[in-house]
Order: sequence, then structure tokens, then C-alpha cells
Amino acid sequence: MESRKEKKKGKSIWISILIFIVSAGVWSAVSYYGYTYAKNYIDTSIQKVQQENALNIKGVNEQIQLLTAEIKDLRSSIRDTDSSISDSAQVQGKIDDKLKSLDSQLKKLESTLKVLQEAPNVKN
Repeated sequence: MESRKEKKKGKSIWISILIFIVSAGVWSAVSYYGYTYAKNYIDTSIQKVQQENALNIKGVNEQIQLLTAEIKDLRSSIRDTDSSISDSAQVQGKIDDKLKSLDSQLKKLESTLKVLQEAPNVKN
């Protein structure tokens, strides 16, 4: 027959093993649920950041499109201005040519006027 000490020792070993198994189970459960909670939190945070980034990218794309349209308008305005400047240069050239022509006609008129002015003097 076993003595009482041996029975108590055997029971205490089984109780220790049971406490260890229960503790390991509780620790495993807490670790698992902590891991899943952290993973869900991180996944949710990543999704929020991705959504914000998508909205920011959409806004940036809209701004790029607006800037592109403004640049096209500016280029068109510059082309029109350049064309106007070219036309102005051509007009200025024509005006200069016309002024030279009028200047030469004025000189001819002056010489003719001198001839006419001298003509009455010749009669005297």
C-alpha cells in the first residue's frame, strides 16, 4: 500500500501538470487572440491608408489635369502672341516701306516745287 505521502505527491504532480496544461492553453489562447487582434488592427490601418492615398492620388491627378489644361491655354496664348508679334513685325515692315515710299515721293514733290518756284523767277 502506498503511503499517504506518495498519494499526495502523486496528486500534486498531476495537479501541477494540469495547472501547467491549463496555463499553457490560456497563454496560447491569449497569444492567438492578441495576434489576431493586432493583425486585424494593422490590416484595417493599412486599408485606411490605402484609401486615403487613393483619394490623394485622385486629387493630385485632377490638379495635374487642370495644370495641363492651363499649360495648353498658356501655350496657345503664347503662340497667338507670337503670331501677333510676327504680324506686328510684318505690319511694321510694311509701314516702314510705305514711309520710305512717301519720303521719296515727298522729295520728288519738293524738287518739283523748287522747279515750280524757280519757274516764275525765270520769267522775270
